[in-house]
Amino acid sequence: MFYCGIDISKLKFDAAIVNDGAIKTNVFNNSIKGIKSFYSWLKGFDHEIIFCMEATGIYGDLLAKKLHHSGYQLAVVNPIKTHNFSKLEMQRNKTDLIDSQMIARYCRYLWNESKFELNRYKPKSKYFENLQYLFTRLDQLKKMQTQEKNRIEASSDKTIRRMLKTMLNNISKQIEQVERQIRLCQKQDKLLDKQAKLLTSIHGVGEITSWAILAYVGDVSLFNSSKQVTSFAGLNPRKIESGTSLNKSSLSKMGHRRLRRSLYMPALVAIKHNPVMLKHYEKLLTKGKPKKVAICAVMRKLLVVCYGVLKSGKEFDVNYSTQ
Repeated sequence: MFYCGIDISKLKFDAAIVNDGAIKTNVFNNSIKGIKSFYSWLKGFDHEIIFCMEATGIYGDLLAKKLHHSGYQLAVVNPIKTHNFSKLEMQRNKTDLIDSQMIARYCRYLWNESKFELNRYKPKSKYFENLQYLFTRLDQLKKMQTQEKNRIEASSDKTIRRMLKTMLNNISKQIEQVERQIRLCQKQDKLLDKQAKLLTSIHGVGEITSWAILAYVGDVSLFNSSKQVTSFAGLNPRKIESGTSLNKSSLSKMGHRRLRRSLYMPALVAIKHNPVMLKHYEKLLTKGKPKKVAICAVMRKLLVVCYGVLKSGKEFDVNYSTQ
């Protein structure tokens, strides 16, 4: 049995095949052409190959679907799990090539420990994939919208301002169009529609935030606990107790930056309208925590609640949460 670990990035993916201590590695473009080259490379191995890759959002979707449809056995795992596995191996260096080898060894661990089936790749509906792509585009358009607004404020030239306003108007129309398409995707998929409604039952989580969580968190079954979700978002606290740096803590910020950013405004809204979040916020302020720290804590708690309703399949109940 051979084990293949794949480290995915936007433009390329590194592959490592491990067997009894021997390691073969290669790098391919993350494209149709690159995947064809990858398949040609695989033909040089005369044993069954088990594959493993990290859940990396849209970048790994194409390769995962190709492997699945080709009949290969593929596990898609939470990056937190592979990160913890690398710590157990006391891996100090970090490159894409080294990561692919570590993922291959993790693949072997899953297979030998009979845990592979729990992480087996399950294709998502086309509507879920569309939501991921559309929301990524929505995020890009909103950034462009903010940039154009700032340029209008900074410009005193009438011609330039008129051009910028025209561009801003076009961006706004595109945003409306993308939002309509996302709503259509949601309605056409029963599971997506149910999950979006579960999320919006939480005070402070609106339509846009529900899309962000569904697009960025993805399959909640990949997470065994709320701690894993907050680590994925980089909202878990990192404590420092070394030398003269005692009892210091901060957010790890090692997770999904876009997911973390998408929770900031909802946290502010939740503080005003969600009694659970308000109580948590005021409790931290009473303890002398800075407002920024308290807001980050609310972001974390809000994500935990989102995970809870998705995992349980039950709407948010403020009375249950305050018990």
